[in-house]
Amino acid sequence: MLKTKTTFENLWCELEVETAEISDKGILKRMIGPGEVCPMFLGVKRPGMERTFILQIPKEISLLPETIPESKGFHFTVLISGEEIYPDHVSMILSSSKTDYNDIFSSISEDLYSKLHTLKNKKEIVSSFLNRVHLWQKFFERQSAEGMSEDAQKGLYGELLFLNRYVLVQQRPYETLLRFWTGPRNRQHDFQFGSFSVEVKTTSSKQHQKLHITSEQQLDETLVEKLYLFYVSVSMIENQVDTLPAMVSEIRDTLANDAVAMTTFNAALLERGYLDVHQPKYEHTGYFVRDSKFFLIGGKFPRIKEAELRKGVGDVCYSISVTECSNYEISEDRFIKEFQETFP
Repeated sequence: MLKTKTTFENLWCELEVETAEISDKGILKRMIGPGEVCPMFLGVKRPGMERTFILQIPKEISLLPETIPESKGFHFTVLISGEEIYPDHVSMILSSSKTDYNDIFSSISEDLYSKLHTLKNKKEIVSSFLNRVHLWQKFFERQSAEGMSEDAQKGLYGELLFLNRYVLVQQRPYETLLRFWTGPRNRQHDFQFGSFSVEVKTTSSKQHQKLHITSEQQLDETLVEKLYLFYVSVSMIENQVDTLPAMVSEIRDTLANDAVAMTTFNAALLERGYLDVHQPKYEHTGYFVRDSKFFLIGGKFPRIKEAELRKGVGDVCYSISVTECSNYEISEDRFIKEFQETFP
């Protein structure tokens, strides 16, 4: 993927230099991956200098809408038009709406190419193209084009810490292990292992620490056989080496020889809101883990259960005091033992 990223960056630069010298309207483009089943191009629009990704598809499978709806915070357009050099094809042109989004559009183009260039069936290519575009639309519905918020970064760091420290060390294929990380897919808990789940909560507050719970189901153990809460207390330190990008890089190093697992991990990061293009924003904030604890949810643990709500009440958000959870704390050794005994 790094090679593709470098190649694309060089090509974008060449196209932008050439486009700046042309006054006519249109798209200056270059083919990527010659020999593909469906030809693909990178392009730059004149005169606005917006980046584009172009997919050529046969007319007989082009039963597509003329446009894909605009996404929140980002503008996607698909235009279908004839190409003289491909008389039996139409051009699907996906464009950045303005140059402010060119960098993030580069990530979109790299993602599209990585998913499409290995496919051999033309209908599958078109279907995968539309699925990835819709995935990016969902990304921008949840995330700002400028990157993740501070709380979102902190939350992701805690989830990756648990993934790296306790999940990826298990004796299973990496792709299988990564499937247990369900937070990016908006499931009820951050990690689901069949009969039990783990919810991860990360905080940087100093005293009287509180954990913010975002739904009535999040700490409801009646929905699984066992529910653990992994609590992480961090100090946020400027220019410290343990950053969110450093954690991502460490996990990628672990997965380096497993292309399928790497793809699964990168897709999960995307769904979680993390893009490499925003790395400069994240790499100045380091995390020092002051404390971490495991709690086994049950009994009178301070939380709200779905069954306890009055009829008509839902979408409950609340906070709990960490000190009030002390009676339910279990040791790390006990968690690891129970984790390994019940691991699917």
